[in-house]
Amino acid sequence: MANYPGSVVGVSMASMGNDIHVTVRSAIGEIAHTRCTVQPTPGTPGNPAWPGNCTAFVDLTPPN
Repeated sequence: MANYPGSVVGVSMASMGNDIHVTVRSAIGEIAHTRCTVQPTPGTPGNPAWPGNCTAFVDLTPPN
């Protein structure tokens, strides 16, 4: 997936409505977030198959 940081050591997932929000943390402290639509089921009419049902990862790493 676009902008996915390497060496991920932590993952947080939260269900919100029709979406799953995923936040990851890398071994060097990078934090990134994506959102994936899971309703309707990915790969069925109205929702592309994975990974097309997810947005690109957005870098949320705080500045130093």
